[in-house]
Amino acid sequence: MKVIYTGRHVEVSDSLRQSAQEGLDKMQAYLDDIIDVHVIFSVEKHRHSAEITLKTKNGEFIASAESTDMYQSLSQALDKLEVQAHKHAGKRQAGYKDRLPEAVATEAEG
Repeated sequence: MKVIYTGRHVEVSDSLRQSAQEGLDKMQAYLDDIIDVHVIFSVEKHRHSAEITLKTKNGEFIASAESTDMYQSLSQALDKLEVQAHKHAGKRQAGYKDRLPEAVATEAEG
């Protein structure tokens, strides 16, 4: 997984990179085919925003958040991304059950 960090009007510190990396490592439990990630931090007056674009072979997930603290914005964006990953993983599992033949599907459920 390739991660690119961009800071707009802000320097991306090592602790900010580490916080983002820890959150992204949790995503690999749900999305095992992550190709690359782009994390953008920006500051405008008192607004600190974080935007995360995560690309997989099946699609793209985008989440952004804005608050008065950069770490809080990053946490909120990672939470939004996690919700999207959960939803995507649920759809994949539901689709798998739909493709099974009837006899195998009833054995798997019971």
